[in-house]
Amino acid sequence: MLKASVHFLEFRDGNPNYDRFNVLWQLVDLDKQPMTVSGRSEETAIKSDFHLAEGDLVVFPSLLSGAGEFEAMRFVGPKTGDSFPLLTAGVEYPEFPSVLIQHMDISSLRDIYEAPFNAVLQEQQSTKYTLKDIFSSDEEAYNEFWNDPPVARRRGPPGGDPWLISLSECTWIKTLEGKPSRDSLKNVDADKAEL
Repeated sequence: MLKASVHFLEFRDGNPNYDRFNVLWQLVDLDKQPMTVSGRSEETAIKSDFHLAEGDLVVFPSLLSGAGEFEAMRFVGPKTGDSFPLLTAGVEYPEFPSVLIQHMDISSLRDIYEAPFNAVLQEQQSTKYTLKDIFSSDEEAYNEFWNDPPVARRRGPPGGDPWLISLSECTWIKTLEGKPSRDSLKNVDADKAEL
């Protein structure tokens, strides 16, 4: 079973631009590579390829404002032309974009996303905080989340023009690799880890 990979990126200019939260995000310049951080002190050119796939998660840690654990996370949507849309993923708990789950077997979501969601939480916390903790360790509520997953509903058309985020203007922190069933979907990264 394919598990989603989690890619941690930052904005190279250091400006998360909170004014653009409510517009459609498009990751562009996919033929270019992000920079990496060597020793977390200086940016260096990347030596290996960065790969995204539909359904992966992208996290911009600088977007965490304290509103919720998932506000910095986006789902990678279906590729359109030369860009990937980065779709909202909820704030206090994950919400699945309808464009992704409309073609998926709902019963497979837990297998695909439970470990990646927990990885996102554990990167933010000094403790081993998990998605189940968000539901106060209530087994019934946690199972209900997976059996009837919340779908992100658009509350109106996105305001303004899409935010075009160039991959070359991002810094690649690391990728937590999913466990793909096919080698061609593997991601490589600067700080290789596995979910």
